[in-house]
Amino acid sequence: MTAEKLSTRYDRGLEHDRLYEKALAEFRFLILNPRTRAASLRAFLEHELPPGRPNYVKALFLETIARQLGKDWVSDECDFIDVTIGTARLQEMATSLSMELRGSSRNADTPSALILAPFGEQHTLMPHLIGLLFDSLGWSSQVLEPAASRTGALARALEGADVACIGWSNIRLAKEFKTLVQDIRKLRKGSRIPLVVGGAAALDSIDFLVGLGIDCICDSVYSAVKICDSYYELERISQQASAAGKTAVVSPGGIDWLTP
Repeated sequence: MTAEKLSTRYDRGLEHDRLYEKALAEFRFLILNPRTRAASLRAFLEHELPPGRPNYVKALFLETIARQLGKDWVSDECDFIDVTIGTARLQEMATSLSMELRGSSRNADTPSALILAPFGEQHTLMPHLIGLLFDSLGWSSQVLEPAASRTGALARALEGADVACIGWSNIRLAKEFKTLVQDIRKLRKGSRIPLVVGGAAALDSIDFLVGLGIDCICDSVYSAVKICDSYYELERISQQASAAGKTAVVSPGGIDWLTP
């Protein structure tokens, strides 16, 4: 279960951990340098991060770099070319690492996450990073590109998903976002799928999302994965209780099994 692997020390972000200060600065320089090869970036992740950390920290490290690039862009500390180069390389790395992890063994009991964005969304780095984080934690993930949300691929992707995470950064796509949510609920067969939403537009549209019945709004990929893991675990416990003819009550002290 991922809940036991996720440490609260990473809740605030790696930029607040002094052990990663040097690595973040060096990697940021490398990723913005056009001469840096992809192999060098991969080698950095393997050998230059603080030792003894769980594998999913690599995903959090890339996510931290992405957020730092975004902040630098807003404060005019980097230009459009820097952001374009940096985000393209980060997404390439996230996709490559995810493909390797997805090649490892998965079984029918492996939880599955569907990550998607509304039609027209151009910022797709974070969905790929959250997909990598899920894969690093032993989940099975699928990142659906925005254009595919209006095709039959959406219905197929929903079939085996335990949770759905939607990244929404462009406030002008509110109509498209609403349509996506409606399509998910219409196409989903069987049990209702939890919807977890994040992104700049999401954080500025709390009332709108509450009105749509969104289950959770998150401010980072890390918090989104933690929430998804909680949803999955509660559903698993509920199914076990139902099969045993019992009721499960979850409290801070643990799980109480109640007989009818």
